[in-house]
Amino acid sequence: MATPSPRLPRFRQHVVRSAFSLIVAAFPALAIAQPNSPSEVFRRLSDDRWVTRETTLAELGFTGPLVLGAPETSHDLYLPVPANVPLSNGEIRLDASYMRADGGRTTLVISLDSYPVSSRPFPLEKGDASVVLAVDGAPRPSGFVRLGLDWRTALGADWNCADGRPAGNVLRIEPTSRFTYRYDATAIRDLTTAWGALPAVPVILVSSKSLSPEAYDSAWRLGLSLERAGKRSTIRALPSVGDLVDLEGVVIPPALRRVPAFAALSQGGRYTLKDAAEVGALLSLGPDGPFRADIVISDPAMGSGLGAAFDALSNQLQTTASDSVAPFTAWRGRALDPLARPPGPKQIGLAFAFGRPVIVVASDAGAQAAGLFSAYWNRVAVAAVMGVEAADQPAHDSSLVSLKYLGGKPGSFDVLAHADWSATFDIGAVAADGRLPGTLVLDVAAAPSAARTPPVVSIFMNDILLGAKQLDANGTRERITAPIPRYSLLARNTLRLAFVRQLASDRCRETPEAYPVSVLPSSHMLLKKAASSDDFTGMVARYATGAHVMVPASFLGDAVSSLPRVIRMAATTGVSPLQARFTAVSSGATEKPDGPFLALELPFKDAKSKVKLEGGHLVMSADTDKAILDVTGLNNVGVVEIVQAGGDKGIVYRRVGTEAPTMGKPMLLARGDVAVFGSNGLLAEINASDPTGRSVTIEESEDSRPWLLGQGYWWILPLLGIALLIALMVFASRVRRRERDRSPA
Repeated sequence: MATPSPRLPRFRQHVVRSAFSLIVAAFPALAIAQPNSPSEVFRRLSDDRWVTRETTLAELGFTGPLVLGAPETSHDLYLPVPANVPLSNGEIRLDASYMRADGGRTTLVISLDSYPVSSRPFPLEKGDASVVLAVDGAPRPSGFVRLGLDWRTALGADWNCADGRPAGNVLRIEPTSRFTYRYDATAIRDLTTAWGALPAVPVILVSSKSLSPEAYDSAWRLGLSLERAGKRSTIRALPSVGDLVDLEGVVIPPALRRVPAFAALSQGGRYTLKDAAEVGALLSLGPDGPFRADIVISDPAMGSGLGAAFDALSNQLQTTASDSVAPFTAWRGRALDPLARPPGPKQIGLAFAFGRPVIVVASDAGAQAAGLFSAYWNRVAVAAVMGVEAADQPAHDSSLVSLKYLGGKPGSFDVLAHADWSATFDIGAVAADGRLPGTLVLDVAAAPSAARTPPVVSIFMNDILLGAKQLDANGTRERITAPIPRYSLLARNTLRLAFVRQLASDRCRETPEAYPVSVLPSSHMLLKKAASSDDFTGMVARYATGAHVMVPASFLGDAVSSLPRVIRMAATTGVSPLQARFTAVSSGATEKPDGPFLALELPFKDAKSKVKLEGGHLVMSADTDKAILDVTGLNNVGVVEIVQAGGDKGIVYRRVGTEAPTMGKPMLLARGDVAVFGSNGLLAEINASDPTGRSVTIEESEDSRPWLLGQGYWWILPLLGIALLIALMVFASRVRRRERDRSPA
């Protein structure tokens, strides 16, 4: 029998210590002792300056999996982070799987900011391709972490001179893939950085469910600005006594449960707040609490509500845990009281609330904040507190607009087989003085490649092909001109250029490589005078000079549920948060629109409407009195319609039934004048005045006519004919006179 080694117990101790170290490293919470008093809890909250962010691909707009396979084998993802702010504990978790039907040697190379960080082979027919990547903490001036995915397969020698793209080898990345990181809240020192650091779904905090017209106006403008920035805002009201709150998953530190307010919250589930101290306790839990805010609309009610809640909690702490009053006061002064101090008139500032940096907007500064955070002035907000009297885009009457003005960044990139360049803009940014985009002029340059087939560039507006051209690819500027039909325009437009090269290996002597192309700064858009049309696109052009947003006064009393509706409808119809006017109409009062308008749930007695609603009964008619739709029993359905009221045209929103539909995101409306939508989005869009689409055909026919006719200058042709006839008569008279003078007497 072998003698036990005397080193075995020491080895076991080493194993146990190593295992314990791994557990502590994996679960940092175990390495930190739980606080044993309320004062220690508040000290830790005051010292904790870290903000944790988590972003999924679904929040970035991926509604389904991202699939890589021939010929699209590479893709870049841009993950947002605060610009110029160091990161900590950055981690990317890709939920992925793969399938290989064509064999070969398959590899996945992943890069971060153009530097490779992972390379793996995949020899099986199918399996899991998930991976966890660490992200370094270097600041990103661009505000993005660039995640590059390169999925490649190399086949056998028999494929060298044929099409060796294995269409059956695919990589599938799920939208649940996520990017998590932390950053120091004190590194956010100005409003520009704070705006860039907002999460994908920012929370706009208002003082209560019932708002003043001024605060309501600022809230919907900021929500619309976030929509234009590609973010979906959530409206939350400051909790008050009697509110029902959801405490599911909320963990109250054991040391705080000796305080009655915190003990009541530790019950979990749905709970009704009974006094102001419980409100203060709910707001004092810091970053780990259920309550957060990213943008705050500050009015007098906000300051008084917060002050009363924190005073009540402080009094309760004085009675039950007097030694915690000083730490709570310090925590309150750093992260709670900044919201209770009202900003100055038309002031926008940066504060730290609930453990996070927040943007505080005065209740009368909504339009100024929307302008300051627009793409035009965003980089100017390099201060922590700013008074803003005006922040508007400069008016222009030019018929030419550079693509750089519309957000398209000129630049160069490499193209192997296919690459896209895109720019997104609101039509209101160009639809000034009755003009609409008429012609797109693109200047591009491409380097030559080994392929004999010239590269092709295709131009899309909202996924409608406007034109395409084969390039000479000699490294010099090449101009492409494409007319923009009116039916391709929406309130929010995406211009996309697709560059396609033919893969070439020069008869197997060369390996296909990417070659550069450039979109040049001289690319621009030509505007043309457009006749006013009674469709949604025409209304967007009218809104460019300003819209009158009108809501019933009852909306102000139910701000949390009504504000998302106003924000989504304004984004759907193309209302500008800078130029619009806002009015809350009292019950029974009449309000003249006085210009293009957007009205929600407001009756207009003199309005010429094609839709009649009564309860769940919807009747829709065209130009005749005959109904084209007559249904009952609808609920959770809304109708958007273009009407004329008081000599002004506008868009009216009404709900069908007792409950309004939930609008998760804006809709895309174009050539119709009536739209029906539900909680799942757009259900139907028609043009009741032109159901057959005749006007589109006429417009296209006009665009194909000579320039003078297409622009409506037909009356010049007779004048030119008369002038030509007079010139011929004068010329003939002079010829006869010369012949008469030359003839002998």
